[in-house]
Amino acid sequence: MPLRRIVVIALSIAMLSATIPAPVLALPTSTEVNIGKEYDKQITDTNVIVTDPLLNQWVNDISNKLWAQTARKDVPYSIKILDVSDINAFSTLGGYIYINEGTLDFVQSDDELAGIIGHETGHIERRHAVTSNNKASILNVLFGVASLFSPFLYRFGQIFQAGALARISRDDENEADKYGLMLMARAGYDPDAMHSFMAHLGALDLESHDLVSKYLADHPDSKKRLANLNGDPELNPQLRTDDQRVAQAIHDFDTGRYNIAAMKFSDVLKRRPDDATARFQLGQSQLALGQLSKGEQNLAAAAEKVSPQAKALADVRIKALRDAERRMNLMHPDLEPLRAQIATGLANETQASTAIGTRRKEGVDQIKSLRGRIQNIVFGMPDLSRIQPRKDSRLDTLVHNINTMSKSLDTATNKASETIGGVGSLERNKEGGLLKENADILNELQAPLKLDNPPPQALSTFPAYPRMLASVGAADADMVRGVDAARASLAMLDIGLGDLDLFVQELRHTNFDGTGDIALSDYKRLEPVMTKAVDSLNKAAVGATQASQLFNMARCRQLETRIDMLGLQESPDRYATFQHALDVRFHTKGVDYVDLARQDLTPGQVAAAVIVGADTNAAAPAILAEAKATGKSVIDLANARGMYAQSLEIFLGLVYLDYTDDPDKEARGRT
Repeated sequence: MPLRRIVVIALSIAMLSATIPAPVLALPTSTEVNIGKEYDKQITDTNVIVTDPLLNQWVNDISNKLWAQTARKDVPYSIKILDVSDINAFSTLGGYIYINEGTLDFVQSDDELAGIIGHETGHIERRHAVTSNNKASILNVLFGVASLFSPFLYRFGQIFQAGALARISRDDENEADKYGLMLMARAGYDPDAMHSFMAHLGALDLESHDLVSKYLADHPDSKKRLANLNGDPELNPQLRTDDQRVAQAIHDFDTGRYNIAAMKFSDVLKRRPDDATARFQLGQSQLALGQLSKGEQNLAAAAEKVSPQAKALADVRIKALRDAERRMNLMHPDLEPLRAQIATGLANETQASTAIGTRRKEGVDQIKSLRGRIQNIVFGMPDLSRIQPRKDSRLDTLVHNINTMSKSLDTATNKASETIGGVGSLERNKEGGLLKENADILNELQAPLKLDNPPPQALSTFPAYPRMLASVGAADADMVRGVDAARASLAMLDIGLGDLDLFVQELRHTNFDGTGDIALSDYKRLEPVMTKAVDSLNKAAVGATQASQLFNMARCRQLETRIDMLGLQESPDRYATFQHALDVRFHTKGVDYVDLARQDLTPGQVAAAVIVGADTNAAAPAILAEAKATGKSVIDLANARGMYAQSLEIFLGLVYLDYTDDPDKEARGRT
């Protein structure tokens, strides 16, 4: 692990000791906000803050809906996204909340994200950090933040002593859960999403996944939190009525969460089989999911018992789907060329796995070697924990540059490691990562080609096979280039560590003047060495960021292909559900069904174009026209426009999960 935020965290505690009286019986909000501002300066100075407009708009839109329901109107709430891949979020004081980008990549709906932000808001609303009768709870917050950053804090005694305070009490966590649940319900979000988030998290925990380790270290066990939440009226099965469940399922359907809605309607019908509304809505959900026979059956069963308007709608949809199915059944495509292309794709995937595997192994060796060097350098860092710099002093400049080096070092090691590790492998008993996902996609594309009479849904996707296979091949190319870029960044980091080592050695011989600042002569000697280390580590960080961009472009291509594999182009009505989901999230329906067919587009391309347009302030049709004119894929065009690939990947994933999310199945599959 790299050198991290040692100096600033130490200085924070020194500042805290000087500014927070003990006991803290009733900290005024103004003082709490001022302390929060100080923490915010430290956190933003020691972390890369994600500035992608679409991600920030998403997070802020949800947060603002929640904060409209809060009781503490004198707290200026704010939230920032940290460029950290771990699944975690935390709050400090005065309304400041921070969420890791890894959390945004993990949640599977707006509602789940609302549950997380609601929980952190609950800590601030209930003043968990400032109402204790001593300063332990404030130290708790600070050390909780520090523990996110540095594995080396034990070197500084006063921080190590704070380790006993590193857990917010279980009662406070449970109270924050309940308050967050209340906020999200009042703001119109589905409380069940807090349950599904815990279920997803628990499933990942069973894999002993590193990404979830920080969250579980800073929060109580997911099963215990679920048990506590299940006693709340919003989630308690004994206290919730089926009418409430139907209302929540309708919310999920209206927000484009079709699979989750279908699961909930089905659950209600187990107890109320004569509930015509639930059955009608289940039928609509099933049609959205491509379950035509089930959807038609449930719509027909409910149509006679609901309103004439609903019956007319059901009749129209059933007829349209039957017509589409008949058109598909009349198709007699020549499948041999597609079978040959799939076979070639599988062979190419094996070759790509071999090429990537060699590079990945060399990259892993580089990472191990560099981490050993980093630890040795960190152990040589002088202890500055008892020194507090004055603003704009030489020491203050030194601390700022150490933070800059720390951020670059973190970025270089983390993004290079995530790229090299994330590509995965196809080796027997070691399958995983993006390579396995590509192989899975090819095998799933191959499956209907083995049938004598492929179903209509498969028939609707066959015309897109050449484009999907090209996307898989492009993802392989991205992986190769990404691993190469990651290894190049590690080579630059090796040079940067040499410069950092020289800086640390010079720092060890630095003296302080009578004012507590660095002696001027020592600073002049230190400054060029410090500048060189800052520049060389930054070059390594830039290289690793480019590698991460390529890695996430590969993930985008896979998700675009996954959306195409849903068969949403099967009929106008099914495609309309997709347009509705896009409209709910991005306030545009993209391209209509006629243009989809006329321009030979796929739903995956449309989804990508809508997201790129929303992020870069352009209309989806214009994005698609530009892609066609330049001969680029929408993913490549996004990169050319400077879009952050992980943002595109996150939102493509949310679109895909509208049709596939099943937390119960996920949990069962990992037990």
